[in-house]
Amino acid sequence: MTYPLSSEVTSGQPTAADHYNNLRKDALYLGNSQADSLSVKGFLNRHQEHMNLAYLSSNRVKVTFDANKPPTIYINGCLLQATAEVDLAAGLISGDAATWYIFAVRTAGSTVFTLSCNTSATESTDQRLIGELYWDGSTIKKTTIKCYFELAAKIPPADYDSGWFAAAYNCTYTKAHSIGSIPRLVVVYYSSSSTGTSEWVVLTVLQNNSAVQSPIGFDSSSIFIQTGAVNTYNAAIYSTRVQSNSGYYRIFAWA
Repeated sequence: MTYPLSSEVTSGQPTAADHYNNLRKDALYLGNSQADSLSVKGFLNRHQEHMNLAYLSSNRVKVTFDANKPPTIYINGCLLQATAEVDLAAGLISGDAATWYIFAVRTAGSTVFTLSCNTSATESTDQRLIGELYWDGSTIKKTTIKCYFELAAKIPPADYDSGWFAAAYNCTYTKAHSIGSIPRLVVVYYSSSSTGTSEWVVLTVLQNNSAVQSPIGFDSSSIFIQTGAVNTYNAAIYSTRVQSNSGYYRIFAWA
């Protein structure tokens, strides 16, 4: 298919039905026939990106904001995008204990959205249901805040993966992660196998002399692991799953 089907016209050129119809196909169906493609509006009807609900105060929640991933949502034929955090107004959630539903709301004349809430999950014309929470009669229960668009989310692949490397007592391991900033999350795994075919155990503490200590640190360029100084049976890992003075580590880090 050649896209666009329509072509430029010159001043004084008569209007042709084919040109109009091709222009219409381009605008509505990306140059396809109606039988072969949804309209742009039909395709975007339930579109949203980067929507996330978070606790704000005892009776308020907010949609968080990241300038690199601005919350975006399609409501009643209009594309809307937040330019800052979107807060639910104070005083809307009150009364007896109940589940409250959170809506993104379109207002005519604005390209940003606001928030509203109701104990009914039914959407009105200019609303999109985005999540829910439980109000116990005096406060929002933080653990019940749900954004429906996050339910199918998966942990993304790590921005840094060290691969398995040998670990022994009385060593400091420095791994350049190349993330360019301090990682938001670092997880270190231990395995007795050089290929990770045995059980993976999260490394949190080990034995260093007579003390149990955490061995992990990191900054904007590197991740550091310092094992115990004494050749004991738990200087590389110390847990209820496994204790050892040697083995293999693998580091995952997320920006």
